Amino acid sequence: MNTSPVTEGERIHQLDVIRGFALFGIVLVNMPTFLHPVLFLPAEGLPVQHTVLDEWVRLFFNMFVQTKFYTIFSFLFGAGFYLFMHRAEQKQLPMKRMYGRRILVLFTVGILHFVFLWYGDILHTYALAGFILLLFYRKQQRTVLRWAWFLLIIYQLMMLLILLVPADPSLENQAGKAALVMQAIQVYQDGTWSEWMQFRMTHEFPIVLANEPFAVITVLPLFLFGFTAARQGIIQRTMDHLSAIKRVWWTSLVMSIPLVGMIPLLQAGWIVLPAAKSTSITVFVGWSGLTLCAFYISSLLLLCSREQWRKRFSSLAFVGRMAFTNYLLQTVVFVFISRVFAVYGTVSLVTGTFICLILFAGQVAFSRWWLSRYYYGPLEWVWRCLTYANRVPLRKEKKLQPLS
Repeated sequence: MNTSPVTEGERIHQLDVIRGFALFGIVLVNMPTFLHPVLFLPAEGLPVQHTVLDEWVRLFFNMFVQTKFYTIFSFLFGAGFYLFMHRAEQKQLPMKRMYGRRILVLFTVGILHFVFLWYGDILHTYALAGFILLLFYRKQQRTVLRWAWFLLIIYQLMMLLILLVPADPSLENQAGKAALVMQAIQVYQDGTWSEWMQFRMTHEFPIVLANEPFAVITVLPLFLFGFTAARQGIIQRTMDHLSAIKRVWWTSLVMSIPLVGMIPLLQAGWIVLPAAKSTSITVFVGWSGLTLCAFYISSLLLLCSREQWRKRFSSLAFVGRMAFTNYLLQTVVFVFISRVFAVYGTVSLVTGTFICLILFAGQVAFSRWWLSRYYYGPLEWVWRCLTYANRVPLRKEKKLQPLS
């Protein structure tokens, strides 16, 4: 079985860049949930004690960060699925069996991440949707796109209906939520490991598991769009598809302007819809996440078509090549900070943002250093070994200097 490392010439540089960019957005999105009981906070998602500057950070996140990056990762997962299956097929490897092992490993890691570290894990959701994705590999392009648009439109129509449902203040149990917020802060700061796990199993797990079917439905159409883009060669051969990418860029930009613009208008109360203000904002944050996802991806593809920008984005590419490792490392760092220093529920969004910047800079340096010595990130290597059911090379061989 051919398990040799992917050579630099075989790597798709722009795919690594987009992964790295998405990973930066992901840590910003996840930061509030690492440091605060967001599941139980008021719908605005602001910490219990916050400043006006925190409100501006939250607004900026809603407009340009929230929901904009898991969508990118979902698109990339679909693209990566096609590339994996296609390469395995070309090498005459048992691609379905290998893909099954690959997804099973992802699901296992995701569940461990979810249970023992953080309720916001996305890996197990990707694994569940990834099993469904296997059904589409042999389908015609037209069929795949029809399913993608059907699932996307149906879900967004549901969001539209939610906007039309009048708000019912009686459904809000603010007192109960406030009690859970204080309980969460106490447990995360001072509770024992067993108390922490008990709280999470009692209050966090049920919420996440109840929303799991919706999470799968949300990412699956994005998987299919990414799968289609890779099958058409749009990501691998960007130069051959510049005109189509430019059309996506302009279309997504034009659509994003009103959708993003609605968020501050709703926040300020200048526009009022039948649904509760927080619900209306959530819907528009989700809609703008789809259009800005397309805008961000097409922007990076266009920039990466120019050699000078490819060089400038090399740091993102290193992080993107170790996305699996770096994603989980972000959780480990933030859980360590919140538990060891007992700062859960007390860190401002501004401070949290600075921590993200420092952490990501560290990940850039670490990824660059690691990949100068090894072919894969540590978790990427384990994942590849288990996928191929074989130990693959990890350390790069040192080149011998010629004798003068």
